[in-house]
Amino acid sequence: MTNTVYIFIGQSGSGKGTQVQLLEQTIRALHPSDTIFHLETGEKFRELIEGESFTSRKTKQYIDDGVLPPAFLGVHAWSHVLIEGYTGEGHVFLDGTPRVSAEVPALLSAISFYDWHPHIFYIDVGDAWARDKLLARGRADDTEAEITGRIAWFYQSVMPAVDMLKSSPLVQFHHINGEQSVEAVQQEILSHLSI
Repeated sequence: MTNTVYIFIGQSGSGKGTQVQLLEQTIRALHPSDTIFHLETGEKFRELIEGESFTSRKTKQYIDDGVLPPAFLGVHAWSHVLIEGYTGEGHVFLDGTPRVSAEVPALLSAISFYDWHPHIFYIDVGDAWARDKLLARGRADDTEAEITGRIAWFYQSVMPAVDMLKSSPLVQFHHINGEQSVEAVQQEILSHLSI
């Protein structure tokens, strides 16, 4: 069994979720008997916000007020799932982690603990590209104000995490041009992986 870890980072509208799905399909086709462990941090965070606990309510209030929740909540969202569900085998896909630079030391400690040598794909798109893609999908929360806030948050919170990961000797960092067709982006990713 081949064990490989793939971590995808990019701003909203970069298409990273689509690229994760396409790469996962390719890996399944190449290694049909291997297991896949897929962790989408945003999904776990949404589950937290929809909960009834004190922490859930307080987290939701932070988000409603436009305040970034503390990093320990993000770390909990992905570390809890790893601890409970990762068997040590198969291909691992992490989508949307880390969300802030304060999560990076915890992620690097997990990488070291599990003896991973992950591929980190930074799907790089400009603000205009991201804005156009988000507006085109037509979700209720994709307003001009929300999108502007997300873009600002990306530069303030996520880019420092990207820079920290890029300089880490524990990872293989891949800078991907996201301003291409979906197929071209996927081909660039596969080329980086020599697939």
